[in-house]
Amino acid sequence: MKIFLDKKELGDEYRGLTLPELLDSVKNSLKDKILKHIYINKVEVNERYLLESTLDKDDIKIIEFVTQSTGELIKETLNEVERYLPVLKTGVLDTADLFRNGKDREANEKYQLIIEGIGWYTEVISGILALMDNDGYYQQVQKTLNEFNESLTDLMIAHQKDDLILLADILEYEISEFIDEFISISQHISTYY
Repeated sequence: MKIFLDKKELGDEYRGLTLPELLDSVKNSLKDKILKHIYINKVEVNERYLLESTLDKDDIKIIEFVTQSTGELIKETLNEVERYLPVLKTGVLDTADLFRNGKDREANEKYQLIIEGIGWYTEVISGILALMDNDGYYQQVQKTLNEFNESLTDLMIAHQKDDLILLADILEYEISEFIDEFISISQHISTYY
């Protein structure tokens, strides 16, 4: 079995390892990089497959690990965020209108998507901030996220109480404004990468 990390063949010390040990060893050897792709016999697999596979190592001719620098990943993610946030804001405003116009079913479907989108953004931005070496900016963004969470809590309470006018108002006048702040935050972070 041949084992490659970014097209460089790894030594014999890796060949005797189990698949989970191999994965762990490769991941521990990475500095400022993450695993982007794993291929077994030219077929892409995920980490879980390596951890849980009952595949016989004798059936594996080649394992290839492909990495990506953390900086490149952050840059790609920030580009995705820049494309996504304006779409999210439009969705927030449209959903507010749907609630106001009594189109509850469609509004509730979009509401769920908004909550998922907000969750994705806050998870992504928190992860990126944790990698940055700027405590002052980190604290500033955390303060904004905490304020946002207060509005989000109010939004969820309004939704639970079925107060559709309040729900629409919070979406339009608070959540959409925070999304504008998130756009500025993401643009600022992009200057680091």
